[in-house]
Amino acid sequence: MRLARHAESLGLVSYAQGNLSARILGTDYVLITPSGVPYSELEPQDIVTVDLAGRPVHGALEPSSETIVHVMTYQAYPQVGACVHVEPPYLNALAVANVPLPNVLGNFVYLFGGQGLGVVPALCSGTREFAERSVQALAHHFGVVWKNHGLFCVGQDLGHAFNRCVAAEQAARVYYLALLLRQTSPDLIPRDVEEEMVEIARARGWARPL
Repeated sequence: MRLARHAESLGLVSYAQGNLSARILGTDYVLITPSGVPYSELEPQDIVTVDLAGRPVHGALEPSSETIVHVMTYQAYPQVGACVHVEPPYLNALAVANVPLPNVLGNFVYLFGGQGLGVVPALCSGTREFAERSVQALAHHFGVVWKNHGLFCVGQDLGHAFNRCVAAEQAARVYYLALLLRQTSPDLIPRDVEEEMVEIARARGWARPL
């Protein structure tokens, strides 16, 4: 709940957009935000428990309409502890303009292991195909852009996954503004410095999915 409201305060979501989930350690159950409830009104009892097939097992409300993406991610990657989906405007703007987000900021390199973001084409969210494409993209990335939709990140826990969302939107905002100001192409992090950052991130555990 705290992170959901924080996401709204940072402009990563509006009203009831996006969704967050966390695996209950040692079980085959997942806690996930409900569908259609504004974050400003979300209460602890509104959180829904589902199994790894996406079936609700506890809670009075309907789970997120994108529950299938979350549970299929947990099935495919047992080391993932949490998933966060947000709808950040700068990252979405770059994506719909078909502008890939390069490694422009250190935090983005550190938290994504220098691999950047995967991309899933515009699809109807909540479908099995949509979930399958997302899971496939996560094989080589810790976050994926859903074209014409938003961002989906994984992590060890909710804080870790959320931090990745923040870092991605921060990098997108800087790159977007740099493109507006440019006389030439914006400067990126030099490849040798990027490689050094990735090694540091791995050594300190920042770039582990998990």
